Amino acid sequence: MKHIRKSFEKFKSELLSKGFYDIFKAVLIFAVGLFSTYLISLLPLVKTFLFADVIIPIYLIVALTLFIISLSFLLFRYKSRLDNLIRDNNLDELTGLKNHKALKILLESLIKDFKDNTSIILIDIDDFKSFNTKYGYGEADLILKKLGELLGSDKRATDETFRFFQRGDEFIVVARETNLGQALQAAERKRIMVENNIFSIADNKHRLTICCGATILKKDDSIESLTDRISKALKEAKGIEGKNNTKSIS
Repeated sequence: MKHIRKSFEKFKSELLSKGFYDIFKAVLIFAVGLFSTYLISLLPLVKTFLFADVIIPIYLIVALTLFIISLSFLLFRYKSRLDNLIRDNNLDELTGLKNHKALKILLESLIKDFKDNTSIILIDIDDFKSFNTKYGYGEADLILKKLGELLGSDKRATDETFRFFQRGDEFIVVARETNLGQALQAAERKRIMVENNIFSIADNKHRLTICCGATILKKDDSIESLTDRISKALKEAKGIEGKNNTKSIS
């Protein structure tokens, strides 16, 4: 949980630029509004200029209009880049799934606006440290990428799949409108799907097994209590001989 807290603090600091942008945008909108009001008050004079032999004021109005259009375009480009930065900040680079920062934000929202039948599934690859030792981190990363793609494709409209930590082999599925029994069935389906899948990396073909822990969100939960409970469920699954199992805790 310390990793989640540190990541969340870093995420908040990265969003300071968005705060400055919002302040700047508000000031700019206010300034444009004042300037527009001023221009409206000058309409009688503008009418006189248009029918008089005066060229400079017309060029001035055109220049100011072009300036406002250009500034609006730059702000749009800046906002697009900021949106991309926030999106990339919430994605795991290796798997393309949402990361633990995005998970933190979602869990806080779900706890704040509690609704019944929101379940969490924690997935962990069995004996992945041994795989790292035998095949190296490069091949292990490719396995994680393929597993992330597989888990990400096996979901309903109400499910969201996350990679738990950047250097970890754990994944989390947040399943809304799903009671604990349904979550256990979904976790078991994913376990069997992974067990039956062949992961081809270069000339090597690998088979994996996973353990899953499932729990349901309670009204008085915090992120800590929720993750502690789901970790206990996962530990129970891994404690069974041969692993490759699924357990739940209510």
